[in-house]
This record gives sequence, C-alpha cells and structure tokens, in this order.
Amino acid sequence: MSSGYEIAKEKDIRELFDLQLRAFESEAEMIGSRNVPALMESLEENRADFRNWTVLVKRNDEGRIIGAVRFREESDHIEIGRVMVAQEYRNRGVAIGLMTAVEELTQAKTFELYTCTKSYININLYEKLGYRIYKEEQGDRDLSFAYMRKTIG
Repeated sequence: MSSGYEIAKEKDIRELFDLQLRAFESEAEMIGSRNVPALMESLEENRADFRNWTVLVKRNDEGRIIGAVRFREESDHIEIGRVMVAQEYRNRGVAIGLMTAVEELTQAKTFELYTCTKSYININLYEKLGYRIYKEEQGDRDLSFAYMRKTIG
C-alpha cells in the first residue's frame, strides 16, 4: 500500500465524522442542496455503519486525519464511498492518493462509486482516474446521482 495511508480504527470515528461534515458542507454549497446523504447522517448512524466498511485515511504531520475514503468488497467489484478531503488540503493529490491506495490494497479489477450529477468537480476527478458514468438515477429528494465504474485490465 502507498506510504502514508492507514486503515482507520474505531477510535477515529469521531474525527472522521467531523471531517465528513466539513468536507460535504462544501459539496452542499456546490450543488445547492443540503440533502447530501453524508450531511444527513448522525454520529450514531455513522458509528454503526463504520463496521460495514474499511476506511483508509491520510494524516498530516500532526497526526490529524486530512482525507479518507471508505470501501468494501461486493460480489464482483469494490464499492467506494465518502471520498473526503479537508478543505485546506484539497488540490494537493490527497483524493487521488487515497483512490490509488484502495486500488493497490484491494488488487480488484472493478470499482464502483456514485456522486451527485451536479458534483462536476468530483465527476472530473473520477474521470481522470478512469471512472466512467454507467447510469444516472433520481434520488429520494431533490438530487440525482451519477453511478461510475472503473475496470482495470
């Protein structure tokens, strides 16, 4: 696995949740809606869901989590979720590093994720990494989502 990344532990849940709220607040501003699933989740819901994912984190020199991505193995692919980077560390390769580290760690051939169709910055990032939109769906609220897939090899 790439240097500088580690698997989060239960003791990291609160710090991850705080990062999630900060990171997805800018997402809400970008898309013009507060109905972002990551912002609607409580700490208790986040804590319960933590067990269903492996969470990879990147820390700064002081040991603070500055970026994270969660992933889990499905029947024929790796599902990726909640790619998040602290605002002051954006555009420094943290998200790309996290996504690349997941690929190296899992050695899988297919990866899937979803993001809001209005999240142009995220979609551009994922496309640079080789993801392609394979379907779009209207969500429960006022958001629609782009489902993206990357196949290696």
